[in-house]
Amino acid sequence: MLLIEVFRQVAIYYAHTFAGADRSQKFIFGSADFEIIDRETFRIGTCPGHCTIIAEVVNEKTRDGVVTGLTLEMTAYIEGKVAAREAMAYQWMPAEVWTRIRCRGRNSLGLPDMHEIPNATPVARMRPGAVGRHNPRNAILANPTFDTAEISAVTVIDTNHPSLFDHALDHVPGMLQFEAARQIAMAAANASLGLDTNRMVMHQLEISFEKFGEFELETIAHAVVETDPDGKGAVIAAIRITQGDEAIATGRVHLQVMPVDIWTMVQ
Repeated sequence: MLLIEVFRQVAIYYAHTFAGADRSQKFIFGSADFEIIDRETFRIGTCPGHCTIIAEVVNEKTRDGVVTGLTLEMTAYIEGKVAAREAMAYQWMPAEVWTRIRCRGRNSLGLPDMHEIPNATPVARMRPGAVGRHNPRNAILANPTFDTAEISAVTVIDTNHPSLFDHALDHVPGMLQFEAARQIAMAAANASLGLDTNRMVMHQLEISFEKFGEFELETIAHAVVETDPDGKGAVIAAIRITQGDEAIATGRVHLQVMPVDIWTMVQ
């Protein structure tokens, strides 16, 4: 997830530096397709690694001859080797246009113009190991349910989380939805196929953001998992992030099973 955040920051930097996006403009991310190319490049060594990102514009969105959006193809090189790629579509707009869009969208849901952060309610958070995490605070799913093939869970909106909410936002951030998608895919692989989440890693994540997620509405992550027909990974999870009857994000998460490391069984 760190590299996905790096790609997001590269996209914003590129827009400001090379595409003329003013510092006051607001960004909307439409979709992303992230894939790990060489997992060995991520192995932790005895000293810090060196990562370089190369970004290439593959599509431009213009309005009255002015660039207002891009699709970037970004490649991460770690120690000179291709480590991962991501294609990201996003756009930007003046703050006043953003405000009009946000108010119109919130009003259509019966919400006031200004957002509010609801008080936290008691939930039964999922175990970190069940969603591929170690730190309990980083397990952001709760109250899971399992119906036939689909697993669903509430997404915990913790606006005090140091990495998922490192700056103020008026909507549920895309990075939180990325992580909810990854975690619900892990949970689905375990619940539906009995796979060990301690040995599972995300290989690819495709996601499209359909609508803004609102803080006042319950955010539910859903996943249905199947074995990968192409053999690139172990399983593919079709995911949806919903509020009420509406999907705010949809996509697919590809998971792989790592080889057994016998030393993990030693105390």
